[in-house]
Amino acid sequence: MPKVSDQELNRPTGFPWQHYILAFTVVLGITLPALLIKPLIGYRSIALIYLLGVVVTALFVGRGPTLLAAAASALFWDFFFLEPVPNLRIANAEDAIMFGTYFVVALVLGQLTNRIRAQQVAEHRLERRSTALYQLTRGLAEAASLDQMLQAVVQELERAFDAQIAVLLANSSGQLTYHPHASSTYDITGPEQPVAAWAFEHGQPAGRFTAQQGDVDAMFVPLLAADRAVGVIALRFKSAAPTHEQQNLLAAFAQHIALALDRQRLVAQAEQAKLLAESERLAKALLDSMSHEIRTPLAAIRTAMGNLAGIHDPKLSAEQDAMLAEIHEATERLNQLVGNVLDVTRLESGSVKPQLSLCDIQDLVHVALKDARSKLARHKLTVEIAPDLPLVRADYALLQQAFSNLLLNAASHTPPGTAVQVSARASNGSLLLTVADRGPGIAPTSIPRVFDKFYRAPNAPTGGTGLGLCLAKGFVEAHRGHISAENRPGGGALFTIRLPLKVAE
Repeated sequence: MPKVSDQELNRPTGFPWQHYILAFTVVLGITLPALLIKPLIGYRSIALIYLLGVVVTALFVGRGPTLLAAAASALFWDFFFLEPVPNLRIANAEDAIMFGTYFVVALVLGQLTNRIRAQQVAEHRLERRSTALYQLTRGLAEAASLDQMLQAVVQELERAFDAQIAVLLANSSGQLTYHPHASSTYDITGPEQPVAAWAFEHGQPAGRFTAQQGDVDAMFVPLLAADRAVGVIALRFKSAAPTHEQQNLLAAFAQHIALALDRQRLVAQAEQAKLLAESERLAKALLDSMSHEIRTPLAAIRTAMGNLAGIHDPKLSAEQDAMLAEIHEATERLNQLVGNVLDVTRLESGSVKPQLSLCDIQDLVHVALKDARSKLARHKLTVEIAPDLPLVRADYALLQQAFSNLLLNAASHTPPGTAVQVSARASNGSLLLTVADRGPGIAPTSIPRVFDKFYRAPNAPTGGTGLGLCLAKGFVEAHRGHISAENRPGGGALFTIRLPLKVAE
């Protein structure tokens, strides 16, 4: 059995008309010499020569040409070698039986030989497909980075399809971009870029040899992973159109590459999430440790300040009194900061459990206003508390601290002299506590992040830590409530605490 050539492996389904010419030429080539040697070997031996020619022809051509060779050899043998010559009539029964037997044997041997040949071609195609997929899979598995993975992709595609290769991948925003480190063997030109984008958006092949936008030089195949395109590969074939077998192999390649790229993306995201989690854990441990360590010197400073304040020395000047007051204020701010950090740590660890009891909301609001009176002294304060508010079950200390943080936030982020409105009312089965101001408002890009830990808006005044609103959100959600922030019509911000009365009652 002759070796299967690459051309035969890549030839399309259905055999070209040249094979029929070849089959007829073989029969004709046997006939002419056989006419010369007929007197020497007899017409029966010539039938065996014809049979050998049919079998040999079946090794190189398909089923149709083989049938033509069998039929033509039988007719030529009858016409030129069986008596009467030249005539298609058979003179005796013995020659008729021999003719029929020859024709059947030629057909059977030709078909069997052709079937063996087709099976060999199929096995070689399967072997080549398996080898190509194995080499691609090994290259993807051995790649230590995305660049090495793409280099393996380009190398294996170029080897399997005899084409120039380019790779385009989706970036973090989902847009298709040319990967500069993929070692692509050609650059995608201007007219081809919209075709690549179309294949990426629609998840279908486009370009040359396809039904979509076939007026460009390259074929663009999308890389689909879980019904999501992760990129596009472009192939500029150096030879004719890809065969059906090559198209199937290309589809298998695209699936393997897409899965590998998606796995690489998930691994990168997992690594990033692991690094962020570890960084956050270390930061949390550091803050927790520092907060506890700072509490001891703070307590000593506060004690010393209290002792100094109790000493009435006429020698102390007014400037020294002001310095003591400034130290006291700074100590209180630092103590509040340490307390906020510890509260955030408690919230994140899940150790904050509200101790529910009956609370008077009017009293809670007034206590919160008293705590923030120094900050709100230069603002126009308006308080509206509905007279029919019932007692609610809540953790008085946590809810009061959350509301105080909203008041301090309004005082810190609004100019002196602006109005701050506080209200408490019941609506649709919920308790609503609101703090509204007429300051500059919240930037639209900051609204989704205003309650994040350590977040400070770009125009925020200096001195804050970005923990007040985060704590307010945590304390409210510990009550299974909700807190929101929005801009008011006409300017200013509105913060709303909403607690379900069916829980609070």
